[in-house]
Amino acid sequence: MKHILVCIKAVPAAASVQVDGQYRLKRDGVNLQWNIADESALEAAFRLKDKDGTVTVLTMGPPKLEAPLKDLLARGADRGVLVTDRLLAGADTRATAATLKAAAEKLGPVDLILCGRRAIDGETGQVPGELAAALGIPCVSNVERIQREGDSLLLSRRLEDGIQLLQTRTPALVSVCEYSYPLRLAGILGMRRARTMQVTLWSGADLGMAPEECGLKGSLTKVIAMESKFPGLRKGPKETRAEQGIAVVREMLREVRP
Repeated sequence: MKHILVCIKAVPAAASVQVDGQYRLKRDGVNLQWNIADESALEAAFRLKDKDGTVTVLTMGPPKLEAPLKDLLARGADRGVLVTDRLLAGADTRATAATLKAAAEKLGPVDLILCGRRAIDGETGQVPGELAAALGIPCVSNVERIQREGDSLLLSRRLEDGIQLLQTRTPALVSVCEYSYPLRLAGILGMRRARTMQVTLWSGADLGMAPEECGLKGSLTKVIAMESKFPGLRKGPKETRAEQGIAVVREMLREVRP
């Protein structure tokens, strides 16, 4: 494939994070890491691109992500694009997808867009589908394996009760499961190459977006409350005999899926 676009997100590396008065994650002073599923999407892109093809990495976030993007260039990406603007802060999935759409269109035609299936900070899994809908291209989610067949893709998609095999035309958007494609490390040649490369920085204005289209103003959903609850333990009889324990577990499973 000639041009593959990979959308990635930087998420807090800490197990617990704080929120501000508007229930937005506090990212200032917090160590960030690339979302695990997005790393799998990037590795899949490296394996799918043609010898003369291009892999572009696109992310939204603060200016400090420029250095981590250079690391992805060292690992094999051909171009890194960072959309950074204070007007983008607090964006919900709809506003995020709108910004990514504008950036994708500015980058020009792409054969394939890859994303992680969900981010570990929000866990919504909504952005890939919303981005595909905005661009008017097919979307396949929860994909574990991708194979090329001519101008089409053969996809193995994870479901709750098995694996679904699908075929889709391109251009398309595919969201990739975490750990399906472990991201390669940067080599010496890659690090030398990345030193001479620059990350492209775009603002909302560079994408032609009005202030009311992005960030909090462009969001259709807002968090109005947040609380933490421990789910508690399931109460029931204690069983030490293996055969009887298996029978109890089977009955519990029947309750969930008759």
